[in-house]
Amino acid sequence: MNDLIFALDIGTRSVVGVVCENSGNILKINEIKTCFHKQRSMVDGQIEDIKEVSRVVEMVKNELEKSLNIKLDKVCIAAAGRTLKTERILLEKESDSRVPISNDYVKAMETEALQLAQDVFSKDDSNDLFYCVGYSVLSYSLDGRSISKIEGHRGSKVSVEIIAAFLPHTVIEGLYSCMDNNGLEVCNLTLEPIAAMDLIIPKDLRLLNLALVDIGAGTSDIAISKDGSIVGYDMSTVAGDEITECLMKNYLVDFDTAEEIKSALSKCSDCVSITNILGITQDVSLKEVLESIKPAVYDLCADIAAKILNMNNDAPSAVFLAGGGSRTPFLREFLSELLNINESHIALTNKNGLRNVDISSLKDYGPELITPLGIAYSVILNKNYDFFSVTVNDKKIRLYGIRQMKVMDAILMSGFDPKKLIGFSGKSLRFLVNGKEYYYAGEFSTPSQIYVNSRTSTIETVIRPGDTIVVVPAKNGASPSVKISNIAQHYEKKGVVYFNSIKTELRPRYFVNNTEVDKNYMIGNSDSIEVVQPETIHNLYKLYNMDESIYKSFVNGNAADGDFELYDGCKIDLLKNEEETSQTELENITNETTESSITEEQEPFIKVTVNNRTISLPRKKDNTPYIFADMLNYTDIDPSNPKGNIILLYNGKEASYLNNIFDNDEIIIKWDSE
Repeated sequence: MNDLIFALDIGTRSVVGVVCENSGNILKINEIKTCFHKQRSMVDGQIEDIKEVSRVVEMVKNELEKSLNIKLDKVCIAAAGRTLKTERILLEKESDSRVPISNDYVKAMETEALQLAQDVFSKDDSNDLFYCVGYSVLSYSLDGRSISKIEGHRGSKVSVEIIAAFLPHTVIEGLYSCMDNNGLEVCNLTLEPIAAMDLIIPKDLRLLNLALVDIGAGTSDIAISKDGSIVGYDMSTVAGDEITECLMKNYLVDFDTAEEIKSALSKCSDCVSITNILGITQDVSLKEVLESIKPAVYDLCADIAAKILNMNNDAPSAVFLAGGGSRTPFLREFLSELLNINESHIALTNKNGLRNVDISSLKDYGPELITPLGIAYSVILNKNYDFFSVTVNDKKIRLYGIRQMKVMDAILMSGFDPKKLIGFSGKSLRFLVNGKEYYYAGEFSTPSQIYVNSRTSTIETVIRPGDTIVVVPAKNGASPSVKISNIAQHYEKKGVVYFNSIKTELRPRYFVNNTEVDKNYMIGNSDSIEVVQPETIHNLYKLYNMDESIYKSFVNGNAADGDFELYDGCKIDLLKNEEETSQTELENITNETTESSITEEQEPFIKVTVNNRTISLPRKKDNTPYIFADMLNYTDIDPSNPKGNIILLYNGKEASYLNNIFDNDEIIIKWDSE
């Protein structure tokens, strides 16, 4: 029994079981049994009624065991081609041009692209989960230029395009349930279009541009070969059942009777005897029956041809027809017309074309045996695909072993965000302070860490059933965080002066892109910063937004011009230019320490315009100026209930809440939506 291969083809109309053996890489057939479904328990190649399909599988299994006097406990099966879905994904990412692109980075990008494909299917059907059964890289590009291999290169933008193939888990679980119900262990799982392709178009023929069309009852599977490999799969839900349904409508018969009529079309007979649902029997000429199905056959061929042309972008060099539906009349004629290729290049597969199969023991051979024989032949090709379980970050998942499975496959199916496999360096920061350029580099990232059974691994590490995988996400490098206070200390002059009896710290003002900010402002990339330091009397006037031309300045009683350099503890007093300054007044200025000599000259109010409305503000007792924030009290603005972005204008220029307010100033405070 260990040398025997038991394969099952679970189709829409029947279940075919084959027992064979490997004889020098030639598939030798020992026995084949077929049982038909008594009800529509399969729809378009997919199991609808697990219990009923399990019953038919049991019948096939029992007949084979009885015929060969053996016990069957291991089986090879195939998933229907209609369940295979593919998706092209183009992923572009930014890269750190300072660091060469690593193999791990490339594979992480491919994994992320696969995740994007997974998301596409999730959006189509949120209640279904798709297993990734393989993918191929179509192209890479670096900074917009196509490149065959990007590992080791440096660039700022990298892209990868892949084509990914997926199977829905409901299909797989349905197949496994039927096998479990019959005590059968699945030792090999393949895909129906792959099985048929492997048998009819071996690798040495795949340099040619060939199409295989496997027409069953519920679906027509299509596979395309070119340049040495299989380049695409597709399926049509238009198949043999559409011809059967056409006969049902034309002759008022039930499904089984229509199937009998369809089978009679391939026999040598001039007429067909038909009994309709009304009990009326009539003999209909074969020619008339054939004419009645022509529109349905044409529609079948049109759908198949359209899918071939869509996948291949042109007509293939030749087409192979397989499956029970390939016996349908007019197929070669209509496909030749629709594909615009010679009818002689469209062939119905026969036993002479099966180079790797010994079917000498079979009494009857038909194209409907291609898929079950292909499923068995996949074992000889060592395509021992099956599901197995691993654990990723304490989550148990199942993987489909269509190829050698790696950590990246497990990560994809676990739901782990592949973006977390790639860390990015922090962004650099450049800015100007009083015309001087500053540069801070971002920190390098910390790469992700992967462990398989506690051993350090990579996303390329091959995994086996039962492996425990731990993935620690990558950590992005920090971007530099710099406040103005971190820079301004190099420009500050410490100390205190008394300006018109107002205690004034030698504290600078900060302007970012011409807008005043405080010292806690977080510097952004490309900011232009101006630090205005009151180092001279000129700066002091600017600090308080005062018109220097209408005042005379005195430092500790001595006249001083605007260029006078301030020092800690100095006292600056002001007199208006039009006044004569007597010796007594100068002495008063010199001796005065707490009150300004111009206090008596000042008006008790200052007048300002707020939102085009003039208001009078009482001067503060300590002569400190009002600030912009004080003006909120004279508006209907409520900062706790924002109605957009707030606009602050001071004498027509952008301002901040810390701007000082003086006589005749014009203030605007409003929402940008007003």
